[in-house]
Amino acid sequence: MKFLSNTYDPKRKDAKMHVVRSFHGTDEQAWKHHQEWLQGKVIGRPKATDAYSVEQLEEMGMVGVYAP
Repeated sequence: MKFLSNTYDPKRKDAKMHVVRSFHGTDEQAWKHHQEWLQGKVIGRPKATDAYSVEQLEEMGMVGVYAP
């Protein structure tokens, strides 16, 4: 699998609050677009960054998004 990005866990109740929207879009449009982008992807453990370990990212509610 190829790592694509870390993102806030979309299964959490407050996930919609963590999706960035464009200036002209609505929060609902941003959430819909994010859900569409996630389709067909695999959700797994986040990938460590220069600033955060995997464990720290998991504590923050982050997950990794992978292409199958």
